Amino acid sequence: MDLSDKRAIVTGSSQGIGAAIARELAARGARVVVNTHDADQMADATALAADLNAQTGAEVARAIRADVSIPEDAERLIAEGAEWLGGLDIQINNAGVENTVAALDLDLADWDRVMNTNLRGGFVCARAAARIMVAQGRGGVILTTSSIHENVSRLGLTHYAISKAGLRMLSKALALEWAEHGIRVLGIAPGAIETDANAREIAAFGKDKFESWIPLARLGTTADVAKTAAFLVSDDAGYITGTTLEIDGGYTLNLVRYDPRKG
Repeated sequence: MDLSDKRAIVTGSSQGIGAAIARELAARGARVVVNTHDADQMADATALAADLNAQTGAEVARAIRADVSIPEDAERLIAEGAEWLGGLDIQINNAGVENTVAALDLDLADWDRVMNTNLRGGFVCARAAARIMVAQGRGGVILTTSSIHENVSRLGLTHYAISKAGLRMLSKALALEWAEHGIRVLGIAPGAIETDANAREIAAFGKDKFESWIPLARLGTTADVAKTAAFLVSDDAGYITGTTLEIDGGYTLNLVRYDPRKG
């Protein structure tokens, strides 16, 4: 899983899973562009890049603000990032948004916001990255952060689940098209992952409930996701493409919780 001299762009990486992935890539030798769309979170993205530079003693990271839901912004992010990196080997689509609302009450503005960020934004970034990789002539890897909700629906998240299901097929379709250029396209589908952003919600719902439902009996960590992502974009996974790997501790295997062995 040596990523020395690899050049990577990670969208939505000012915090949570994206930040953990950026840290893991840098720790394994990659140079990384971190990103956020939010002016308030730009300080976090800049601080992360500065921390990575300090840890390595070299200029290995830079923060760029861009909103991937806006096609021109997404393309600018990839172009500016690749220019600073001196090329591009790895592009990770981690930027995503969601909100909980009943389908009967779902405003189409919310639908568009989720689809434009999660699905269209992922495609625009991937296409822009692939064009650079094709021109370089040395292949590359594009990884998309999906969710177990690409397969399993959830009350109040119709639009989010559909956007993630689209990302799963996007990885398959692009993997098929771009294999001839040596570009691998994959996805990761995290389950219940504890982050700073959702810690309060998990505590309110009951962390113990998740621990009883998940076969491995614990919530996932951002490090669990980041280490898997690092493997998939490394040369060690060079024969893997077009698939999405669930990182959920077996959660999706245990959604039918009636156990006839008991009682």
